Amino acid sequence: MKNLLKLSVIILGLALYLMPVSQVNAAACVLNSDNEITNTITATESSWCTVTPDYASFPLYKLGLCSAIPTYENYQTVCSFIVDNAVAQDLEISEGSSLSIVDEISLAEGVYPAAVILLGNEISLKHTAAFSADQDGWEIGVGLADGDRCATSTASGSQDDIDSTFGGFFNCIPEADEDELTAGWFTETQGAYLTDGDTCTISSGAIVASSSDLEFTTSSGSSVICGMEDASTLEEYDSGGETNATRQLIVQTFTTPVVITANSTSFDFGIKLTNMLSLEGYVGPSSDTFLNGFIDGVEFKAVVN
Repeated sequence: MKNLLKLSVIILGLALYLMPVSQVNAAACVLNSDNEITNTITATESSWCTVTPDYASFPLYKLGLCSAIPTYENYQTVCSFIVDNAVAQDLEISEGSSLSIVDEISLAEGVYPAAVILLGNEISLKHTAAFSADQDGWEIGVGLADGDRCATSTASGSQDDIDSTFGGFFNCIPEADEDELTAGWFTETQGAYLTDGDTCTISSGAIVASSSDLEFTTSSGSSVICGMEDASTLEEYDSGGETNATRQLIVQTFTTPVVITANSTSFDFGIKLTNMLSLEGYVGPSSDTFLNGFIDGVEFKAVVN
């Protein structure tokens, strides 16, 4: 028997990460009484810290609950899709916000031990930050831009773009500067999901991640992430180490399965923003260490009421 439920997207703090473990474990940035970040951020990973971005945008293709723990080969048959888009639906969210992606859904009564979400590769962030000391920022098209007030640039790229001629994607100005610092949407195009040529496999009916960095056990369950060429085809790497992945399939096995009964009235889908943005230092022009921010993690959880 199927049950009609109201569906909403809410912003929570849960458990599915898309970055290497060393970065996921970065501590939250330390703030003083003026809400300024006091951390000294260098090119050493242990100095990096995380903040909650002002805004994030996720390209959502599919979201589903699964009657069995799926693989990248069978997830489209063992999962009931709440969202199933041929073209990605951009979810623009901020902490404490909620939005509706569909008004109502019809789900069969039963036990769902897992969920899947299919995202596009490019997750976008917009953020401003205040620091207790000047940071080396980079104004795109201009060059070095240091100061204690920093914001994401309107740009796309990854940490691989930072080199001896390019400082990155955070623009900074001094607090005393009368010009307004406006944050732009920074879209991370790669780096969070690359695995140096390895892809997911299947062993004994279960997905094995291409890297231990893309398998996680958290309070809400265990998760695995696979790069996909499209909704049905696993990614491939060419001889140069470039992937053809355009999407990321995330399979989460719940610690406590989701149960739909005749009394269920609503289904909430939670996305984590808390401490999702990692503030990091990378060596750029003149061997200076430039402030940058990259995706630290994406988390989700299903809640039935």
